[in-house]
Amino acid sequence: MENLIGKHFVITGGTSGLGYALTKVLLERGAKVTLLVRSMTKFKQTFFPHNTHLLQAVQCDLNSAEQIKRLDFAHATINGLIHSAGLGYFKSISAHSEEEMLETYRINVVHFNILLNHLAHSFSEHPYIIGISSLAAHSTQAHSGHYAASKAAFNQVLNTYRLEHPNYHILTVNAGPIRTPFHAKADPTLKYATQVDKLMLDPDKLANQIIIYMLRNKAELNAPKWLNSLLKLYQLAPRKLERAFPKLFNNKKE
Repeated sequence: MENLIGKHFVITGGTSGLGYALTKVLLERGAKVTLLVRSMTKFKQTFFPHNTHLLQAVQCDLNSAEQIKRLDFAHATINGLIHSAGLGYFKSISAHSEEEMLETYRINVVHFNILLNHLAHSFSEHPYIIGISSLAAHSTQAHSGHYAASKAAFNQVLNTYRLEHPNYHILTVNAGPIRTPFHAKADPTLKYATQVDKLMLDPDKLANQIIIYMLRNKAELNAPKWLNSLLKLYQLAPRKLERAFPKLFNNKKE
């Protein structure tokens, strides 16, 4: 297991789900980790099994551009930024409230850009930038339009940033359903989560895979591979497949 002693990572969404799993892996490997958290109470109640002396948290609500801009890493070097915070609502376009739409794009795209630009002055010469995206960015499904659109935009930002900053190691993680608390907010009925329960990715296994890909300077990780392969076929004739298999594109329906 390659250690990361002396490296410093800033992580969003690190107190639950995949972000929590990534935090555990990095701490176990000896990295210093700073979590950006909305709730310090939740952070203090979260158990981290390894090297907690290397862990710190800074209060920052990613819904607030002002709070992001107040972050101060002037005297710290950042070797990696992992954006694991993300959200979406599995409901029709017309059912989204204005705030739900704005929140989705703020967290998943706009405020990530603000955070990236704000922290850039503290990045090391070859920083790791890891964006946790979704395979939803590559397909069209009813009742996930804004979530998928925000993730497609997120991917474009990461891919463009890779071209503009060739000295950065940028990894885009496109994941299928993961066994995390994300689903409870996206769809409180948990109907979709129940449908895909057997297909859900294990966050701990995925976290280890992400770190392996990061250290190998890979540009993209798509998981699970079989679902990514199906989506590549979908891209060949998306509208025909939507007409031929309508149930596949409506499984998030309220």
